[in-house]
Amino acid sequence: MKDRDHNAAYIEMLEWLSSRSLQGWDVPTLLDGVVGKLADLGISMYRVHFGIPVLNPLYVVGAYTWFPEKGVVVDNYARGIDNEEAYTRSPIKKFYDSGATEGRIRIRAGTESDTYPMLVQAAAGGGTDYFLQLVGFDDRSGMPGTQEGVVMSWISSAEGGFSDDDIALLQRLGNPLCVELKSLTQRRLVADILHAYLGGYSADRVYDGQIQRGDGDVIDAVILFCDLRGSSKLAEHYDLKGFLGVLNDYYEITAGAVIEGGGEVLRYIGDASLAIFPFERYASEKEACQAAIDVAFNAVQRGERVNAEREKNGEPQIDFGIGLHTGTVMYGNIGTRERIEFTVIGKAANEAARIEAQCKELGETILVSKIFADQLEQPWRSHGSFSLRNIGKPIEILSPA
Repeated sequence: MKDRDHNAAYIEMLEWLSSRSLQGWDVPTLLDGVVGKLADLGISMYRVHFGIPVLNPLYVVGAYTWFPEKGVVVDNYARGIDNEEAYTRSPIKKFYDSGATEGRIRIRAGTESDTYPMLVQAAAGGGTDYFLQLVGFDDRSGMPGTQEGVVMSWISSAEGGFSDDDIALLQRLGNPLCVELKSLTQRRLVADILHAYLGGYSADRVYDGQIQRGDGDVIDAVILFCDLRGSSKLAEHYDLKGFLGVLNDYYEITAGAVIEGGGEVLRYIGDASLAIFPFERYASEKEACQAAIDVAFNAVQRGERVNAEREKNGEPQIDFGIGLHTGTVMYGNIGTRERIEFTVIGKAANEAARIEAQCKELGETILVSKIFADQLEQPWRSHGSFSLRNIGKPIEILSPA
């Protein structure tokens, strides 16, 4: 640290951190700003890393890593990272297992640093000194992924590594930085939970303030309704836990295809699901319909692969029906004042469900309405017009030829 003691530098950093946080930012902006302020103080970095716990069905840690050439790289560590080489062969494991709240390893050839692949790579790129802070890991009997702590690691690029004043400053910055990181993490946690439970399209609307009952928009969309076939027989074949596994496999086949194909799964209704492909996301109505039929075909292919494995294991098949329709729906919040959900309502949504219900009657996996089929130039087989339950006018129903 050049021409100033760490106490003056700490006060300067703390004032900057406090004033900047009031303006609003995210973790990458914070990390980039911290590195810049440290550089102004004469502390040059090769790499800086923040690891923050996240509440997400797929991931356990949000990773933010700064490099001189790349800036901030954002990544997520999947659940089970505690058993992966990225953790087991990292310096973090050594200090975590020892119960330490911080640790330092000077990066020198022929020393301890050679036992850690990350530090070997850092040495090749000009890294000279590694300093780790583990904040909030109070119970070391469990793995880091089960804790609510924050990992901060710093690698110096200075020829002699960190000075004593550099380390003292980083030590004092630890808690203030973690407070800010925890605050920003709560914002991401809310966003992650909303995306996991509502889907991205709905989550963004809720996050932007559409949270009152009655809030919503009239939109045009493809409506996809999907239902599991033979669920009663499947439920009899398995215990409750086993049947839950079957449902998850079924949703991985069908709803997984929707998500992969850019659609929005709005809700799961027992063993049925409702999804939409809003026209506003696509260049045209035709493009939205093409995306939806591609998803339906993908779901069928996924089902064939899963059922091939189930047949080998002597398990019953997972069969389902998919109904596709287009129309105008109200997309918004419904329910009580205390308990609401974001979904679509309207005639078109009801028609999509009734069209799907004909899959069992007609022995088809995919059925579409005439208005949907007219958007796509591909062969269809008409099954005629049907007077569907609680639907005023007959609807012509088709299946892919």
